[in-house]
Amino acid sequence: MPVENKGRMKNCYISELCEGARIDDVFLVTSKSLAEARNGSMYIRLQLSDRTGAIDAFKWDASDDLYGKLKRDDFIQVRGAVRGYNGKLQIDIDSFRASSVKVDAADFLPRCARDVDEMLAEMRLLIDATQHPQLRALLESIFKDKDFLTKFSNAPAAMKIHHAYIGGLLEHSLTVAKMCEAICAQYPGVERDLLVTGALLHDIGKTDEFSWNASIKYTDSGHFLGHIVSGTMMLDRAIENIPGFDPLLKLVIEHLIVSHHGQKEYGSPKRPKSLEGVILHFVDDLDAKINTFTGAVKPKPEEDAGHWTERHWVFDRPLFRGLPQQLNPAEAAPVSLESLFSEYDPFEDD
Repeated sequence: MPVENKGRMKNCYISELCEGARIDDVFLVTSKSLAEARNGSMYIRLQLSDRTGAIDAFKWDASDDLYGKLKRDDFIQVRGAVRGYNGKLQIDIDSFRASSVKVDAADFLPRCARDVDEMLAEMRLLIDATQHPQLRALLESIFKDKDFLTKFSNAPAAMKIHHAYIGGLLEHSLTVAKMCEAICAQYPGVERDLLVTGALLHDIGKTDEFSWNASIKYTDSGHFLGHIVSGTMMLDRAIENIPGFDPLLKLVIEHLIVSHHGQKEYGSPKRPKSLEGVILHFVDDLDAKINTFTGAVKPKPEEDAGHWTERHWVFDRPLFRGLPQQLNPAEAAPVSLESLFSEYDPFEDD
């Protein structure tokens, strides 16, 4: 069964593969290993990926020389067939070679579902609503830099756990800022401009922490410093260019960045000591957990999804996928508790 060419640089994405399909396309190598089959021959196991997901691929009757031609994060042209094995799809590779075409990284990295321009417009409204003159000047100074704004709009917020896709940093920062603004409406004692400024700036160091050309990886700065240190340095450089910036306010903003992970064992040099710092930490953590949860309960194309996921490595428990979606809830058949919990072992969490 040939895969339809839809007029794109890639002929097909992993999410579109089906059993029996023949492929001749470019994929990103995200992992590789060489092993011995039961008959004594060698085979190569690869994990191939694009922006829609990952799939295992096997090159049978391989050799050390052939294995040596592969590197992680290589783009390779793969010819082979898709087949099912133990309920999952995999690719049996006939041949592969280094890709000879110019690769568009957008084909291989997942991307935020939200429109970037819409998110930037929402962020602009938050900045425009900031009345404190020095905080407003700080936000304007940082986000008026077009090169920085481009990086901020495209950067992921993490490698694997939450918002680990192009545009994830902007989406996460905006969501945290909007949630913080909503909290301010409920608690008059919270300094809105201070909290929203901290929310928009708390992860700016991730623009230096990660690279995202073929895959999301730590940069040298990410390895040596991390985004909390880098973000504080970026904040300090911006403040140096704002005449008369209040030194105590500078310390308070720096504290929001250095304490937003909440605990020293989670990477914060200091635990939150201001009301705004406490709020920012918990809102940041909440948005990260919600994003992780919603990604975890979304079934993969090959899954016959039930009500529960497998045990999730972040939450250390199976996760409930939610009530079944019905077009007309009033006419929907009632869902029995027995069916909801038949797949779930309550002792599995212990």
